[in-house]
Amino acid sequence: MRNVSRVAVLLLIWYPLLAPAQSPATQSAAAPASDQNSILNLYDAFGYQKRGTILDWGFSALVHYNGKTILFDTGNSADGFEHNVKALGVDLNQVDIAVLSHRHADHISGFDYMLKVKPAVKAYLPADPVLGAPMHYTFSHDTKESLAGLPREQLYFGGGVNSIDYKPGDRFHGANQEYVEASREVAAGVYLIVTRSVMMGDFNAYPPSEPGHPDLAGFPELSLALKTEKGVVLITGCSHSKVEVIIRAAKQYLGSNIELVEGGFHLFPYDAGYISNLAKQMKDELGVRRVAPAHCTGNLAFKIFRDLYGANYNYAGVESEVTFSH
Repeated sequence: MRNVSRVAVLLLIWYPLLAPAQSPATQSAAAPASDQNSILNLYDAFGYQKRGTILDWGFSALVHYNGKTILFDTGNSADGFEHNVKALGVDLNQVDIAVLSHRHADHISGFDYMLKVKPAVKAYLPADPVLGAPMHYTFSHDTKESLAGLPREQLYFGGGVNSIDYKPGDRFHGANQEYVEASREVAAGVYLIVTRSVMMGDFNAYPPSEPGHPDLAGFPELSLALKTEKGVVLITGCSHSKVEVIIRAAKQYLGSNIELVEGGFHLFPYDAGYISNLAKQMKDELGVRRVAPAHCTGNLAFKIFRDLYGANYNYAGVESEVTFSH
């Protein structure tokens, strides 16, 4: 009997060591506790790198929100995105919705891997021709009178056609994509906020707002807005439209306060005075309660926002997980 007791004690001591242990990646891959939603940074140029992720310029976030898994952007490299996804134990087959903020390579490249893993994932994209969005052009000044005298072979399609429709080829060809032209709800409590960059564009808009100065037609940008009991959680990709413009657009569309803004604020080109004024504007005028700056926000801006927001500043480097309420 004494020998049996000794065996039992030894089993109690050794069993935890013999049992298969969960890796940190497996532990973190699970959805957060039921009373919390979360934003996991999958891809960025700063972070602890405690779990084998690589650092690279770009942004990607995995969002757990009320039972749904949302992928927002995919970083600068398909290989780098794949590496970090595997390092963090993320199963991309569980992604319900994928969102691309804008066309730039440091946000879109990982979609090559995402679509390889789950080709039929529902992907929401900006209505940007560069991304394959259909385009419609009208030859608005072409009238029978204005074209009088041009021979048939000089006229588009031999004449009689005053507009064209076409869809460029792109990496999303054949995917389950949808181009978002205006802000709207895409799932319960999940909204896409559409803004256009005032700083970057491809074509000149006509007629110009000022005589002799054609306007650049800024490219479209999507931000992710989630309704919670404490207010809106807003996730931005690069804020080329300006982060304050995106915040105002979300507040106006949803009629709610902003609980948290996470993502790229695109402030690294600016000096301390500009950034400080913007940070105060976001906190005091726009009422943003919490911030979690990432990606292109910039080191100086990290410091300024951290000093201003104190306990309501959330670290958001790669591998970080920022939680928020239902």
